[in-house]
Amino acid sequence: MNLLQYMKKQILFMPKLYFFVWLQSFLFFITPLFGALLVREIFNILEANNFFTLDIWILIIIFFVNNILQIFFDVTWVILQNRFFLANRLLLRKNMMEGLYSQYGALPPAFAAGEAISRFRQDASEAAYFPIAIADLSNFFLFGIIAIFLMLQINVQVTFFVFLPFIFVIVFVNSLRKKVVYYRNEHRKATGEVTSTIREIFTSIQSIQVNTAEENILKQFEGINDKRAKAGINDEFFGGLLRALRTFIVFLATGIMFILIREPMLAGTFHIGDFALFQYLLGWITAFINYIGESIARYHRTKVAYQRMITFMVSDEQNIPSDDIVKDQELFLKKSFPEIIVPKITENNQLKSILVKNLTFLYPGTSHGIENVSFQIIRGTLTVITGRVGSGKSTLIKALLGLLPIAQGNIFWNDVQVDHPSDFFVPPHSAYTPQVPILLSASVRDNLMLGSQITDQKISEILELAVFEEDLTELENGLDTLVGPKGKKLSGGQQQRLAAARMLFSNAELLVLDDLSSALDVETEELLWKRLFERKLNKTFLVVSHKKNVLAKADQILVLKNGHLDASGSLMELLKTSIEMQQLWKESFEKTSSG
Repeated sequence: MNLLQYMKKQILFMPKLYFFVWLQSFLFFITPLFGALLVREIFNILEANNFFTLDIWILIIIFFVNNILQIFFDVTWVILQNRFFLANRLLLRKNMMEGLYSQYGALPPAFAAGEAISRFRQDASEAAYFPIAIADLSNFFLFGIIAIFLMLQINVQVTFFVFLPFIFVIVFVNSLRKKVVYYRNEHRKATGEVTSTIREIFTSIQSIQVNTAEENILKQFEGINDKRAKAGINDEFFGGLLRALRTFIVFLATGIMFILIREPMLAGTFHIGDFALFQYLLGWITAFINYIGESIARYHRTKVAYQRMITFMVSDEQNIPSDDIVKDQELFLKKSFPEIIVPKITENNQLKSILVKNLTFLYPGTSHGIENVSFQIIRGTLTVITGRVGSGKSTLIKALLGLLPIAQGNIFWNDVQVDHPSDFFVPPHSAYTPQVPILLSASVRDNLMLGSQITDQKISEILELAVFEEDLTELENGLDTLVGPKGKKLSGGQQQRLAAARMLFSNAELLVLDDLSSALDVETEELLWKRLFERKLNKTFLVVSHKKNVLAKADQILVLKNGHLDASGSLMELLKTSIEMQQLWKESFEKTSSG
């Protein structure tokens, strides 16, 4: 789709409101024309020395009323265009967010956080305003045509030479459009880098202090700021150059007019009223010419904005249409948000078994990943995935849960094929605690509840199950303690256990844990698994672990080697039949003994 097609879909999103935006814009621009004609008549009466006639006072009153109407139209125009602008910007942001959430969660983000914020903030605003700018341009154009017609009626020669410099402005502005677009794009990229760096500094203060890297970080930040400053100066320079040129052209056109009207005024063919009309319309015509140049630059900036938003929303791994950026959907501007209906597990969809056949995923451009992995999970059992570092344990879990795109293979839940794992493997079907959990910069309570309703007693039970009850008593504000960005105020073990508690709170059928105990001490780990295993009959576990106590309790162990399923079975079976499992067990025993 091209830019005008995107704009058409934006207009059709709120067609009635856009019509009134255009109508108010039309009324705002048409009243100055009426005012210009009134000014002309007033000065013609004054030229005839008719100061105290009734006509001049009637015209003055009408002129005053016209100006009041112009102010009224201006105010309503601003109100209506802001409603249209804000609604369309919200639509663009919502579609971008949906596109972002539809991408595979385990793949690295294509953009830094600051760059993402720039696209949500600046690019969405640029694109949302474009239809309004086109409405203004169409009415401005109509105003300009009528104004030029009035000026030509008065004096063709003066009109021609007054407008001659403006042609130069249009040509010059168009010649600079590539530089305007380039420097605007560079300025936004640099702004995104600064925002991302600030975010990283605030979320890594402890690491910076431990490594005494304050001076190096400040130098790096200073360099990024210098880059932004240069980009901003270039952007502002070309913008200022165009504004200065337009101002110069206005004064030049006025000077030309003063020179050319001398003889017609002496000959009596160019009256004071004509001069007043020329001078009055000249300012508006100048603004019109300026707006044309600005619209040319805005057109190209908006193309850049749309391209940036689309590349942010559309993933290479998923077929998302680019026109989804302007997809029509309910924004609930006046209505309340619909109640979120959380799906419930019934006897029909309660987990009985999960069958995985030939699951394959390879990281782009490499031979690393998993290939042709098949296994089955039975309700109420503990399945442990184990293997050496880099064998594909975490990759297998992420592919199963839909966090990575599956190249081939099938997944069946109770013999029914799961076509979209990323949509299916969420609560209440499954819940997941990654190796490095992500916590919100909110309270302990909010990190557990995530907007749901739960009693403090239930929270206490879940925290006790996750071995977090003692930690809670040590926190300054208990459940209301803020954990900081990504949970930085908590230790690694506390983060993992709080994330595990959040997973348990979901009450999902399948609980998936990726090396949950990696940041826990031996005693806490033993207690955590003990409490989890006590409830194993009510839950089904899929766990990544190399810990002997976990392997010993497993109903089924999947041994991965170089991305392939090397062996599967119980611990006793694998210790007899699997060389890889024997070596892993021996290495685990040696590490335990040396520790």
